[in-house]
Amino acid sequence: MLSNLISKLPDGRAENELVNYLRTLSEDEKAFVIEGMFMHHSTLVRGSALRVIPRVVRDRGVLINFLDMGLEIKNISGTKLWVKATVSGLGYKRLLKHLQKIAEVEPEWIVYAWYQLVPLVRKEAPEHMNILVKIRDTVDIRLSSELESFWQRNKDAVPL
Repeated sequence: MLSNLISKLPDGRAENELVNYLRTLSEDEKAFVIEGMFMHHSTLVRGSALRVIPRVVRDRGVLINFLDMGLEIKNISGTKLWVKATVSGLGYKRLLKHLQKIAEVEPEWIVYAWYQLVPLVRKEAPEHMNILVKIRDTVDIRLSSELESFWQRNKDAVPL
């Protein structure tokens, strides 16, 4: 049944059936299925997985893991999709606090996310712009020299 539903994605009806099925599973089982969808060869299926996350996943730890998966890819244009998929369950404050921790250990993830992250936070959670300032300052300190010019261009393109 599951593979049949996945083969029909991104059909809206199949996506809704998948959501209904996933709601019957435990959080760990949901995470396992969605992670499998991220390994699928089709970008359409992977896109459906991102749309399914906010509809079925409630466990904050799982949401953080999915956010980290997206950030680890270091895809500038994909950042917004991963943030949107996880922020409804985390909230912007918790999401940004996690990104502040990420900035300490994996600052390059933030470098690639910055271009999409700043406008998103400015529009949807302007009260948390101060956390972005802290994230920016942490990346300034922690970033390796090979990405400094790229980081500077990103900061210049989307100033706080």
